[in-house]
Amino acid sequence: MSKVAPPAGGGAAPAIGNMAADGAGAAAFQSQIAALTAMSAEATERSVMLRTVTTNLQSIKKVADERVQ
Repeated sequence: MSKVAPPAGGGAAPAIGNMAADGAGAAAFQSQIAALTAMSAEATERSVMLRTVTTNLQSIKKVADERVQ
């Protein structure tokens, strides 16, 4: 009698596990992209606000300097 070894990999179960892991990885990646997008939008908003405040302060300083001269 010859013994036959079972199929390597155990059949379809590992393939299903790999697909589930790929799906979980893709979902985690999309979550990270969404978080980065939100952070980028927040940073852009802060940058614009800082630029506006800086411009206003420079304008006020310029007017004050002209009054002194």
